[in-house]
Amino acid sequence: MQTASFFRLKRSTTLLALLSATFLAPTAWADEPRLSISGYDPVAYFTDGKPVQGKPEFEYSWHKLRWHFVSGEHRDLFTRDPNHYAPQYDGYCAMGVAETEAAQHKDTVDPEAWAIVDGKLYLAHNPYIMQIWRENAKEHVLQADRDWDVVKDLPAPEIVGPPCAASPPTAKVALRGGGHWVIVGGQVAIDEAGNVVGKGDLQAQIEQVGKNVGACLKSGGATVSDIMFTFSHVTQPLEFDKYTDLRQRYFGPLSPKSATVPVPQLARPDFLLQVEAFAKTR
Repeated sequence: MQTASFFRLKRSTTLLALLSATFLAPTAWADEPRLSISGYDPVAYFTDGKPVQGKPEFEYSWHKLRWHFVSGEHRDLFTRDPNHYAPQYDGYCAMGVAETEAAQHKDTVDPEAWAIVDGKLYLAHNPYIMQIWRENAKEHVLQADRDWDVVKDLPAPEIVGPPCAASPPTAKVALRGGGHWVIVGGQVAIDEAGNVVGKGDLQAQIEQVGKNVGACLKSGGATVSDIMFTFSHVTQPLEFDKYTDLRQRYFGPLSPKSATVPVPQLARPDFLLQVEAFAKTR
C-alpha cells in the first residue's frame, strides 16, 4: 500500500486559498467541460508520489472533464489508460461516498488529501478526513465501491457564494437519505476587508471565525442550530478548551464527531484557529 503524507496543514491550507480545493472548479461557460481536481495532474500522484499542479497547455478531455498534466508524457500516459490514473468515484471525496447509507454524498476534495491503495487513487475533502479514511481504508473502499452506482446519480456539490469566500469553498451537498449538508470551508479570523482580527487573542479570533461561519451558513440556508459537527484546527488547543460556552454559541453543541486538531501553525502565523462546520438542512 502506497499512501500520501496527509497532514501538511500549512501547505494544504495555503493551496486551498489559492485554488478552490474542489474537484469541480467553476467555468465561464455552462457547457464547457469542467476542470478536474483543480487542475492537478492525476498521473503525478503515481509517477512523482506527490500532488503536482498541471499546465493548461497539456490538457485532455475525458468523461466530460478537462484534465491538466505537467507534461505531454504524462498526458500520453493518461490517454492510454485513463481508468488507471483517474481518481476513484469521479474524483469526489472517498469518505463521503463511504459514509453510512443515509449520509452518503458527493463532496469536494483537497488535491493534497490523497492516498494510493492497491494501485488506485483516492481523494478526500481535507487532510484530516483523509487521515480518518486511511484508518479503515479497506472497509471504506468496499462500502464506497458497493454504493457508488447509487451515489453517482446524486447532484454535484453546489458551491455557496458571497458573503462566504470562494476559497476555501463552502458547498451544499445532497445526501442519499434526503436533505443536505452545508459544509462550511475552513474559516479563519479575517474581517470583510481582509484584515486579521485578534492577533494573539484566541477569544477574539473565535468570535470572528464564528461570525464568518454564521455568514456562510446563512448563505447556504442553514443556521448554527443546524451544525452537526465541526473540525477545529488550533495552535493553542488547551487554551481553546477553556472557551466551551463561546464555542457552543458560534459552533453549536459539542458533538462526539467534532474534533479539535492541534497544529503548529496555520496558513499565516497570525491565525490561531481555523474551523470547518457541517450543518444538516432539509
